[in-house]
Amino acid sequence: MIDWLIWIVLGFLLIVSLIDWKLKVLPSIMLTGMLFVVASLNPANLWFGIMGFIVAYMLYEADYFRGVVDIKVMTMIAFMISTTNYLFGLMLMTVFFGVVWKVLIKWRLPKEKDIAFIPVFLFIYISLWIMGGLT
Repeated sequence: MIDWLIWIVLGFLLIVSLIDWKLKVLPSIMLTGMLFVVASLNPANLWFGIMGFIVAYMLYEADYFRGVVDIKVMTMIAFMISTTNYLFGLMLMTVFFGVVWKVLIKWRLPKEKDIAFIPVFLFIYISLWIMGGLT
């Protein structure tokens, strides 16, 4: 696929993770634009994007995520997935690493109400890339 797109999404996730960590607020238009770019450059992965959106929305409704930006980021990563096995890996890593992240944050910063979740997606994205699951 497009190797440079993997690097662009990595840089984007790094910047968005830092903004989310510091400000706990992200402009939705940034994520919508990047999601549109990734979706239009990976039309063959439409099924993975739809499945990623459905799972992300279900996690959002279960109060696992706090914001709509998390749905967009998980959908964007799902559009980058190469096979169904890695899609299931994305789902499992999101739940597992998310629980670990929330426990660590609550343990280290007990008064923290809003937890930045985009850094978890950055870690998942890098893990998927190392495993060869991104196209």
